[in-house]
Amino acid sequence: MRRILVWFRSDLRIHDHEALATAVRKADEVIPFYCFDPRQFTMTSYGFPKTGAFRAQFLVESVENLAVQIRQRGGKLLVAVGHPEEVIPRLATEHRADAVYAHKEVTDEETRVEDALETQLWKQRIPVDFFWGHTLY
Repeated sequence: MRRILVWFRSDLRIHDHEALATAVRKADEVIPFYCFDPRQFTMTSYGFPKTGAFRAQFLVESVENLAVQIRQRGGKLLVAVGHPEEVIPRLATEHRADAVYAHKEVTDEETRVEDALETQLWKQRIPVDFFWGHTLY
């Protein structure tokens, strides 16, 4: 039985989500997952919060909406708080995932997280596939 963990990041929708669609085609079981990374709720070097109150509320509501959409289709969104590069390898092991899929991000901070995640998953021999999901055609 092939299991794929799909890590939702900034694209919190199921419609037209390439990583999710590919996982559904390739896996017997898809495990959707969202991680609240505490680094996104710290202060910037200029003394401003990275995520203000309104943005945080929008994020929480978006994750709740994603969970409802997934539940309506018979699934369950796993949600955790922590550094994704630490949480995801643990979840992948617990759920015996064969791969991890996610959308590729572009900022330095996000790509460093991707690199760290790939390093950790490589140690477990679990491939991670990133999909480009930010281009409009």
